[in-house]
Amino acid sequence: MRFSRLFRLFPIVLVIFASVISCSVAFADDMESGEREVCGFNFPEEGESYDAEVVAVRRKLKIEPGEIFRVKVFIKNTGNMPWFSAESECLGPEMHLGTDKERDRDSIFYSPELLGVEETNWEDSNRIGMDQLRIDPGQIASFTFWSEAPDEPDVIKEYFTPILSGIQWIDDAQFSFEIMVGDVDESSENLRKRLSYAFDSGSVMDMNLDGERSVLVDLSEQMMYVKLGEDVIREFRVSTGASATPTPVGTTYISLKQELRVGSKSPHYIMPYFQMFRAGGYGMHALPSLGNDGGWFWTEAVSHLGIPVSHGCIRIGDDNAVWLFGFTEVGDKVVVQY
Repeated sequence: MRFSRLFRLFPIVLVIFASVISCSVAFADDMESGEREVCGFNFPEEGESYDAEVVAVRRKLKIEPGEIFRVKVFIKNTGNMPWFSAESECLGPEMHLGTDKERDRDSIFYSPELLGVEETNWEDSNRIGMDQLRIDPGQIASFTFWSEAPDEPDVIKEYFTPILSGIQWIDDAQFSFEIMVGDVDESSENLRKRLSYAFDSGSVMDMNLDGERSVLVDLSEQMMYVKLGEDVIREFRVSTGASATPTPVGTTYISLKQELRVGSKSPHYIMPYFQMFRAGGYGMHALPSLGNDGGWFWTEAVSHLGIPVSHGCIRIGDDNAVWLFGFTEVGDKVVVQY
């Protein structure tokens, strides 16, 4: 009885087995023809989320001119989708490190003569590939590259940002690191200033530390650019005057600095790190608050950065306002323009 049932099922088993073999052969043919495997992962019900967190950057802090050196970056996948390298045979989001500040420029660390000589993940002069073939959410990826130091002493700062090809740059995970080449003729204090002020990638030694300090506010962009000489060393999103109470345009100078100022007119805004730049009470300051609203107004002010809603002052995010207050001095130039 049992043998009879098995005998009747045997043709069906043969058909299924033949189908599996046929699909496997077809899949292998597809792979050989250049098509990539759709590796198993489920799209999350709440939608795809791509995020990252820089864990560490390992490199020698000081190298000799002409030395070949290695940099290894560790980044955690804090989203809900896996990452794949360009070398993976799987379809899915491809993760790279992309050059930044300026975005997508040729990296000063790119050394094409090392390709094929050292193990490196340079995919182009502005891209570094992931070491692993796949990194799932919660796991840590690494990115390794080699470079050859310049022949002359220098201090170099480089910015990178993770990028998922065809999807997005993960701006919240932008990072930078610096490398000193040889013995630089500069005091440690000035080196710290150069590195903290360096806003773009490249050598920090060309910066004029004795350059004029100035602030440029662009009303059309709702952006503030802090300059040292010709170099932009910081940029902030701000909130300037509403259409009924505009921030006046023109060139003026900081005339007064107060760590805390309270407005003389109702509703008596509390304005930390206040810097007056024009008569009539116009100033740059941290986000305002009210003493009796339980913090509601301050919370609302955070969402207004980038929108002209003030009574004419220039509102700045709190951390940026603290930094600006420490950087400027009375007499520094302030330019407000469209």
